[in-house]
Amino acid sequence: MKTAKKRSTITLMLIVFFSLTFNHTKAQLKTPSSVWKYEKGTVTLMDGNEIEGYIYMDMMNPQLFQKRVNLIDEKTYAAYKSGEDVHKDAVVYDANDLQSFTLENGKKFKKAKYVNLFAKRKQDKIPKNLMLEVVTEGKITVYKKYHHTQGIVSPYLPDRTKVNDAEYVKWQENNFEILSQKEGEEAKNMSTINIKSLVGDNKTVLTNYVKDKYGFRTFFTKGPVFESSFQLDALETFTKMVEDYNS
Repeated sequence: MKTAKKRSTITLMLIVFFSLTFNHTKAQLKTPSSVWKYEKGTVTLMDGNEIEGYIYMDMMNPQLFQKRVNLIDEKTYAAYKSGEDVHKDAVVYDANDLQSFTLENGKKFKKAKYVNLFAKRKQDKIPKNLMLEVVTEGKITVYKKYHHTQGIVSPYLPDRTKVNDAEYVKWQENNFEILSQKEGEEAKNMSTINIKSLVGDNKTVLTNYVKDKYGFRTFFTKGPVFESSFQLDALETFTKMVEDYNS
């Protein structure tokens, strides 16, 4: 009886293991060279020094540039454009080493502390520094935090064996967590913010929010599309309110 029970337990453990392994593999399929690229930009170190170069960007695995920056110089970039594999020649900066980085296309990424709201283990609830895309900046700064594709990922993440590269990238670009950070405070996920605490010291903005002038109240009341994730329409209306507050 005990032997049969033991075999049943082992079988169940194997099923769970291979299920997680399969899902993990699906999420981490190698990014094709047509998607990832090195983009011209500038990194700002903690001491304020700026270094220009080309930054590795991969929207199929955005956690890579959110955790660290891979930077190559002009000479290495020329080798990359000629078809050489230059990843090993990149200088790597962890988020802890940086203040921010900007791309030539105008996008800016700043360091902010992030806490995984859905973490099950205590060690996963420790705040981590990430390089997050800045949507608007001022007395309140708004960030986009893209979904990671390693480890135990969101079940809403598209199956990369069933969608093409463009569809996968589009999903990543249109589904993200929104964080806001008031001066002197830590960044907070929009799923947990208190609007009165955020903009209540500006009566005009708070009144406009209550009257839904920005269109944001509808999205905020409705809540995330899934887990703590919102989409571009919610971000646009939230940004209108924050920019009104910052002005």
